[in-house]
Amino acid sequence: MVDLGAIWRKYRYVIGGGGGVLIALVVVFLLLSPNQEIEVMAYEPETTEEASGEEASSAEESVLVENIFVEVKGAVKHPGVFELPPDARVKNVLEMAQLEPEADLLTVNQSMKLVDEMVIHVPKVGEETAAIEAPGPTDEGASGEDKVNINTASIEELTTLNGIGEKKAQLFIDYREENGLFMKLEDIKNISGIGDKTYESLEPYITIDE
Repeated sequence: MVDLGAIWRKYRYVIGGGGGVLIALVVVFLLLSPNQEIEVMAYEPETTEEASGEEASSAEESVLVENIFVEVKGAVKHPGVFELPPDARVKNVLEMAQLEPEADLLTVNQSMKLVDEMVIHVPKVGEETAAIEAPGPTDEGASGEDKVNINTASIEELTTLNGIGEKKAQLFIDYREENGLFMKLEDIKNISGIGDKTYESLEPYITIDE
């Protein structure tokens, strides 16, 4: 029969030391395991999702804030106020308003970029009126450098004026070629389609001085 007492007395230090090591390893494992689990558990995906949602919401609000409102009157089927993106052109809002058959686009610059609170009046054939009214520089801010010289301006420069499209700008060029330089600003009323109202809207922004 095996004498367990004798074996224990003989090897008790070895068994005790080994058990202590084993216990120590178990304790260390238990202490380290929670820390390892905490490090693995990351909350970054939740933060990222929240940030993405906030960015998307901010982008949506930004788009809404940047939209502009433009009013269309005159020879259109659906006059009224239209909401458009900030990079829209006159042509875009006219497509929404739908032109009447008698609409005259001679004085309408369809390539002009829209601005907030712009008013576009589409005249009928034979009607004299300023086609586009848009916020512009005041008389005090319109210096000689800011004005368009109608004696030297190109078609591209003339079309920057409110209500002047490419066809109307070409009439300025034709007038200069046939009659020479404009001697006074009022001479532009000699151009077909430019009446008193159109002249009044252009006068603060044009010049004949060098």
